[in-house]
Amino acid sequence: MTTTVQDATARAATTPAPPEVARPRGRAMRKTIVGYIPSRSPIYRLHPASRLVLYLVTSVIPLFIEAPEINLLVVAMTLVLFRFANVRMTRLKMFVPMFLTVFVILGLTYTLFPRETGPGGGTVLFSIGPVTGYFESLMWALATYCRIIALVLASIFYFSTNRESDILVGLRTLGVPFVVSYFVGLTLRSVGIFLEDYAVIKEAEIARGLDTRNLGLVGKVKHFAMNLVPLFTLSIRRSEDISIGLHAKGTSLAGRVGGARRPDYLRSRFVMNPRDWVLVVALVLALVGVATLRFTTPWLGLVRSATYAALSGLL
Repeated sequence: MTTTVQDATARAATTPAPPEVARPRGRAMRKTIVGYIPSRSPIYRLHPASRLVLYLVTSVIPLFIEAPEINLLVVAMTLVLFRFANVRMTRLKMFVPMFLTVFVILGLTYTLFPRETGPGGGTVLFSIGPVTGYFESLMWALATYCRIIALVLASIFYFSTNRESDILVGLRTLGVPFVVSYFVGLTLRSVGIFLEDYAVIKEAEIARGLDTRNLGLVGKVKHFAMNLVPLFTLSIRRSEDISIGLHAKGTSLAGRVGGARRPDYLRSRFVMNPRDWVLVVALVLALVGVATLRFTTPWLGLVRSATYAALSGLL
């Protein structure tokens, strides 16, 4: 036995070590809330608070704009941010069904329940039985759709480039109370856990030979409803585990501990530099400028938009 060990030791000593595989620089990935992006992404040169302000501004600006072409410009700028942050654009394909669903729902809603038909009853585009489609109402559907797409894309971009800890640092830097930021952090973490549980359930179904590809729409809805039972069961169990863990650690949801301000390690790791301040000021000024234009001029309105004028000219 001793000889065998000595021989193994001698072989290990004489055997050349395998060449170390050089890891390509810049290829390390960082997990975010809804995906992965390179850890050397340029977006990480910004402070988490700057990224949060960027998200808030790009989400609020479309609410002041009715002109579809301007909101489409906001969408184009958001897509440029996706490219700037090295987020894989192919990930947006998974959201296409949602975009189409929203488009159909808005079209049906503004057709069945017209918002504005204009003077004289409005311009009739089509009439099918008791249903009449008006140009003015469908233009409002288009304006609302462009708003929603701009807002949803801004949310996808933010959650594709930030982790829960980044969001917490951003909130605390902006002065959000500890209790609120802690609640937001737990909520975001629960969303990630919920998606992971759903993926595990789907993999378990596939491993057992369940094939849902040939199911019709009603069958898929029933199958999804069946998945909700284990999902909510797991969610309740995880919520209880988190509560027990917080209680066991003696966590106090207060901004002060022992009369002193609670130490914040995460926030201490990041420092706002001049570039962040310039970006934040520029974003706030842009938001104020758009809001001022919205309430003092008709330039951002739907009726004054180029899309409205071009389409109405075709009728």
